[in-house]
Amino acid sequence: MNREASVLAPGFLIASPPLGDPNFDRTVVLLAVHSEGGALGFVVNRPAPMSLGELLSFAGYGNDLKDPAPVYLGGPVQPSSGWILCLDPSLGAEETGVIPVGSRVRVTSSRSAFDTLAADSVRGAAATDSRRRTVLLGYSGWGPGQLEREIASGAWLPVPLDERILFDVAAEQRWEKSYGLLGLRPIEMLSMRSIGEA
Repeated sequence: MNREASVLAPGFLIASPPLGDPNFDRTVVLLAVHSEGGALGFVVNRPAPMSLGELLSFAGYGNDLKDPAPVYLGGPVQPSSGWILCLDPSLGAEETGVIPVGSRVRVTSSRSAFDTLAADSVRGAAATDSRRRTVLLGYSGWGPGQLEREIASGAWLPVPLDERILFDVAAEQRWEKSYGLLGLRPIEMLSMRSIGEA
C-alpha cells in the first residue's frame, strides 16, 4: 500500500459542489477502507425514506417497533444491505462483519448487532444509546485507482475523520461542517472551480 492510500482512510470524502452525480451531490462519505485494491465508504448525510422502526419491522423484527430514528442511504451499491455505524471500540476487527474505522468508530453488518439494536429499540433503549448507532443502507465502492482519479479531477475533497461530524452534527449540516474542518465553505470551493474553468 502506498503512503497516500493509507492517509485517506479513515477519513471523509466531501463532494465538491456540484459533483454532477446525483448519487453523491452534497454528500459526505465516511471512507472506511482504502488500498491499492480500491476503496469502500458510506454516505453519512443522505436520509432514507423510512425510519429505523419501519426498517426493523420490514426486516422481520416485529410490527411493534416505532423507533423514529433516521436511516441513511450509505451508497448506491447493494442498497438492500444493512450496516450499523457506531462508536464501539469493543467490536474487534477480527469479528466477522466488522470494519474498524479509526480507533473508536466501527461499521458492522453482523446479524447479532442488528438483533441487539432491534431488542434495544423495543425496550426504548435506542434513544439513549451510548454507542450512537446509526443504520446505513448500501455502500459506496471504488475500483483500483478509481477514487484517486476522482480526487485528482476535483470531484472529492478528502479530509481527516472527525467523530463530531458523524455523531454530533445534524445530517443536513454535515456537508458544510466537513468543509469547515479545512476552514472553507462550499461556496468558496464553487467560486474557485468557476474561476479555474473560466
